[in-house]
Amino acid sequence: MGSVPDTGGVQTTGSPEGSAALAAGHDLAQARLQVATEAAQLGLWDWDLTDDSLVWDARSRVMYGQTDMPLTGLVSDINRTIHPDDQPAIGEALARAIDTRGNLEAEFRVVHPDGTERIVYARGQVLVDAAGRAVRMLGTNADVTDVRSAQRQAVQDTERTAALVDVARALGEAEDEDAVAAVVDGAARSLLGANGVAFVIAADDQLPPRRVRGRVTFEAPAEVVAQLADLPVETAVPAVETLLSGRSYFYADRAAGAAEFPAGEALWAAAGVQALATVPMTSPDGVFGSLSVTVAGPRAWRPADERLVETFASLVAQALRRIWARAAEVSARRSAQRWAAQQGTLVALASSLELANDVEEVLAVVTGGGVGLLGARGTVLTLREGGGLRSYTTSFFDAQVRSEVSDLPLDFPLPMVDAATTGREHFFGDADDAVALFPEQGGTTRALYEQANTRASAAVPLRRGADVIGSLSVGLDEPHEWTRPEQQLLGAFAALTAQALERIRARDAEEAANAAVRRFSETLQRSLLTSPPEPAGLDVAVRYVPAAAEAQVGGDWYDAFQLDGGATSVVVGDVTGHDREAAAAMAQMRNLLRGIAYSSGAHPAQVLSRLDAAVEGLAVGAMATVLLAVVEQPAELAERGERLLRWSNAGHPPPLLLHADGTAEFLETEPDLLIGLAAGIPRQDHSLVLEPGAVLLVYTDGLVERRDASLVEGMQWLASQVRELRHLAPGALCDELLARVGAGSEDDVALLALRSAPPEA
Repeated sequence: MGSVPDTGGVQTTGSPEGSAALAAGHDLAQARLQVATEAAQLGLWDWDLTDDSLVWDARSRVMYGQTDMPLTGLVSDINRTIHPDDQPAIGEALARAIDTRGNLEAEFRVVHPDGTERIVYARGQVLVDAAGRAVRMLGTNADVTDVRSAQRQAVQDTERTAALVDVARALGEAEDEDAVAAVVDGAARSLLGANGVAFVIAADDQLPPRRVRGRVTFEAPAEVVAQLADLPVETAVPAVETLLSGRSYFYADRAAGAAEFPAGEALWAAAGVQALATVPMTSPDGVFGSLSVTVAGPRAWRPADERLVETFASLVAQALRRIWARAAEVSARRSAQRWAAQQGTLVALASSLELANDVEEVLAVVTGGGVGLLGARGTVLTLREGGGLRSYTTSFFDAQVRSEVSDLPLDFPLPMVDAATTGREHFFGDADDAVALFPEQGGTTRALYEQANTRASAAVPLRRGADVIGSLSVGLDEPHEWTRPEQQLLGAFAALTAQALERIRARDAEEAANAAVRRFSETLQRSLLTSPPEPAGLDVAVRYVPAAAEAQVGGDWYDAFQLDGGATSVVVGDVTGHDREAAAAMAQMRNLLRGIAYSSGAHPAQVLSRLDAAVEGLAVGAMATVLLAVVEQPAELAERGERLLRWSNAGHPPPLLLHADGTAEFLETEPDLLIGLAAGIPRQDHSLVLEPGAVLLVYTDGLVERRDASLVEGMQWLASQVRELRHLAPGALCDELLARVGAGSEDDVALLALRSAPPEA
């Protein structure tokens, strides 16, 4: 197989008769020109079949790796350069072309002197003499090594793309991060020749994160794996930088990576990594991690490789987000279950606190409750007494600690003292956090934490209206991150505890003054009817008047308190019956309702449904009518000074709304069932916009029921009286209404008036 000289003519060897026959039968020059045109930049060859001589050009000689051979030689000299495995096939192709007087097309490997292999495509045309004998073959050589390599690579890329369907399916079935790592590791090894993968993810919710966590699948020393599992965000390696910046990195070898990230060279060397590709993993919120594909040897990353790694990262990111979302759902479900259990515990504690007769019994309930609610080791009640503080602790503290904290000055550097004196809440994940906020005095603060074996802690104030009467503290023996629901739960627990303490104080004071049953019961009831809050833009007044002297004390109550978030909740209820049991049931229901409403933040109908379930589950053994309303001011109403009133009615008389223009209407709805009658029946919420200056009046039936008049007449009387007294402030309005009812009321009267401040106020 040979070449043409620079003139483009064909050199031939062989007999004069063959040459003459060719000249007579074919235009040799024209044939050479056609071949040369088609084979531009290709090697040319001319094989004389009569004597086996071959003429080829320099390009052909280079293709065969025989630059030291002459341009004219024998075919046998050339055949030895063809790969031994391909020689039979090329021999058969040549013989077939000569026998059939057809054309030759063959592709085969040639072995260069340095051992490298190239792929040559040879194409030839058989020329015959006048007698029809094959006497010569003209052809071209082409080095198609790169073409075939590109074709193979394209096929491989197509196969890799098809394989991504299986990878995506496997990742879609992965149950956890380990399964995701196993799938992407196998895919990277089979499709990219990798020795493993690694993904790095933010380890906290900080922006930027303070630390990141890594997971690797390649073989590496244990210390390297441990180092990658918990990396400071300052670690200068591509995986961390990609997480922070979103930039991708592709390094063909370790030297290229070390040139940009010198700190990573030792890490890669220890892990046996040469080539590295690192791309970001993203979510709709941005970059949350990086995926790295590592190769043990050098590797040039083609664009198709880069796209494949990026696809891996996208699939892994989707799988991780799905797994995390499902884990979050499971966690939320478990949290809901735990929350329900905690709510049940809270309800039980409310009942237990109602039965406590002194501070020690309250402490016993609180300590048991702290364990039940939050898994605390124990609880401390710190109460203001005289000019200092007295702390009540249980045996979870040793005798020395109990002695040291039993009497404390108001400025002692402890969270429970600060909460009891300032009303601030404190939630510490670790003792170091507490010590950092309260500078030590001779190591006293830290020593107390160590003696009490306390790590995490919390201290919340105990309040009586606007006054702080002490604090409730809990201690845990392990670090703990306090969630918002846990903080709210502890706040509700503290509110119940404060109410119990206030009830005990009020009861003791009243018993000391008068041991009569009626006075005791009435004082018990009044001690539970706390002063209303003073929210901005709302004027709230509450009144309670016991029944006439010949009647027993009943179960009427009111309540008003602010919810977490600023909304104001108002309640008026009436437990059926007129005796001490009714008053006790009222106390339980009121405290249950307040605890549930404050801790859950639910709508009124939901709160009453939960109260109904608690009354049934705890066997309170009483029924009650209750009207629960919540007043809030969404942003869209604030500009007009309006507020949203939302309420639910459990068999209670309808509230009366006095509009700013002086008109009055009863907010009559289809009332739901009484509390304690049939738990589980759906309850309804109702709502309306409360204009500035409007007054809402909620009352018990003692205000409108008379022996000598119907209920309708009593309600008509109330509406007329309120219209007449519309100019009065809520407190004066309540006083005047009670004065007009007079002393002949046959039932208790609980009354609550709420006015939405007009714009000028």
